[in-house]
Amino acid sequence: MLRRTVWRDLRLAQRGVVVDPAGPTMNLYADGPRYLLGDDMDENVTETRRFSPRDAAALPRFEEDLDRMVRAILPTFERTPPDPTTRSAGGVADLAAWTGLGLRHRGQIAELAYLFSASATQILSERFETELVRAALGWHAINDSQVGPSTPGTGFVLLHDHASEDPGGGVRRWGFVRGGMGRVTEAMADAARDEGCAVRCDAEVSRILSRAGRASGVELADGRQIRARVIVSNADPKRTFLRLCDASELPEGFADAIGAYRSNGTSMKINLALAGLPTLAGAASGAAEPYHAGILELNPTIAEMDAQQWLAANGIPADPSHIEICFPTVHDPSLAPSGKHVATIDVNSQPYELADGEWDRLREARADRAIEQLAGYFPDLPAMIEHRQVLSPLDIERVMGITGGHALHGDMSTDQLFFLRPVRGWARYRTPIQGLYLCGAGTHPGGGVSGANGRNCAREVLKDLRRRRRW
Repeated sequence: MLRRTVWRDLRLAQRGVVVDPAGPTMNLYADGPRYLLGDDMDENVTETRRFSPRDAAALPRFEEDLDRMVRAILPTFERTPPDPTTRSAGGVADLAAWTGLGLRHRGQIAELAYLFSASATQILSERFETELVRAALGWHAINDSQVGPSTPGTGFVLLHDHASEDPGGGVRRWGFVRGGMGRVTEAMADAARDEGCAVRCDAEVSRILSRAGRASGVELADGRQIRARVIVSNADPKRTFLRLCDASELPEGFADAIGAYRSNGTSMKINLALAGLPTLAGAASGAAEPYHAGILELNPTIAEMDAQQWLAANGIPADPSHIEICFPTVHDPSLAPSGKHVATIDVNSQPYELADGEWDRLREARADRAIEQLAGYFPDLPAMIEHRQVLSPLDIERVMGITGGHALHGDMSTDQLFFLRPVRGWARYRTPIQGLYLCGAGTHPGGGVSGANGRNCAREVLKDLRRRRRW
């Protein structure tokens, strides 16, 4: 999803960022079926025909329809959201630009409106008759949220997951960054340094300094203060406004709106250091298979996902749950010692807020159960584990500074998107404190590694600086 403009502006390819295309997605089901989906649509059709000729015929049409809608939506990713109530010249121009996009793609408006309002279950049930096909395409709807795929509005997630710059291809286009995801931000930091920036790590910000409604700098945890005319926060909205800002500097009602913004994560992360490469039950061991290069989904049915998400919404970690696992070392052996491998695992429907107990006491036991669930498909996995790191949603908040442990900085629901993200009236990267801007995943166009949020925000900062100079 990283925008071409970001690759170009920061010269990421020239700085050595390489993305290896991922392999197929293997969907695994409790009663035995395996369903492989990759980038070759002809192969996907053949694979789907094993379960339903009707669904095999429907799959290419479904992907083509999503591609058309993605082409209509993608231009908005690199535009500042309009404020429908504005009378300023810039705001009116933005509103006109978005209206123009709508007119150019007016043939898609009805389908887009349906996609934004319907549930993933409803959309998929119109197209596909087989439960396992619907589950393979619909599990994205529960990603880092507390709602199930049958909740109205989750249809948008089907579109968002296709928001690649490259049209066509398979069901889900993505890849592994060689050297690990940290290489992307390392290259971005190098680009900043080349332009004269100083990058400070291990320098936690304890508060944003402001006076009379204007930002003046930041104070670090060690008490040092850094003065600045402009502050751009990549932290999530709740951390930025409710923990770092002076509440008296925020207008009435704004803090309440941010407090109501939904950003409780539901994903546990498990990283494994492995003595070898686990194989699926019944498969030959030793050599890497195509499924090792992609992602494997331990898929419940749609109804089971709804039930598991209901548990999470009520503070109960679902067990069993939807789990995904991949092996980055299949693409990049440098991430582990020779002959060894790394596995990264997401366990869904694990609530940040527990109805009973504490994550610090439950974390390891819940991870044990997830490994047991995986062992039903990879019998040799438990014996290969040499070390593991377990991060509950609470740990993700602690380690990454993300409120609620929500990787997307807030639910990607229709009431928290476009000119409503993070809250209505404040979706244009500016904040109620003059000179303070928000640029993280809690802004338009939301989560995912697109880079569009920061680039859009930088454009608005530059506009404001030019305007002040004219004054």
